[in-house]
Amino acid sequence: MRFWDSSALVKLYVKEPDSTAFKRLANDPEVPLISSFTIHEVHCAFWRKELSGAVARNAAEILFQKFLRQIHAEDFKLILYDSGMKNRAVGVVRRCHGAPNPVMIRSLDALQIASALEGGATEIVSADLRMRNGGILFGLRVLPE
Repeated sequence: MRFWDSSALVKLYVKEPDSTAFKRLANDPEVPLISSFTIHEVHCAFWRKELSGAVARNAAEILFQKFLRQIHAEDFKLILYDSGMKNRAVGVVRRCHGAPNPVMIRSLDALQIASALEGGATEIVSADLRMRNGGILFGLRVLPE
């Protein structure tokens, strides 16, 4: 199972220099896993892109609505936050920060990795270095390679 981090998902909607590699990975027929937190992270990312001029004016909400339609169409499998996820995220923080070479993940990174683990992911797609290093620490194959 493949988990998609927000940093990777945005590249499917907004053209960036490395978007092609992520679009290739999106052609996998298996339904990708995403965290329920991803909805809010992606929404904020679209707005940051609009405010910085990386996408056209008024594009943030159009892109977000497209993303929501894909969620409702079950193009993504949503991993919901619950008490198991909370406990898993606490463990992720402890392991990342307590590792011999600590991975300085942020709170949402920990929740994303916990979501991947709760969903049974074996791979994580991410453009974020902290997420990639955290994924490696938990034995996830990190993509793109």
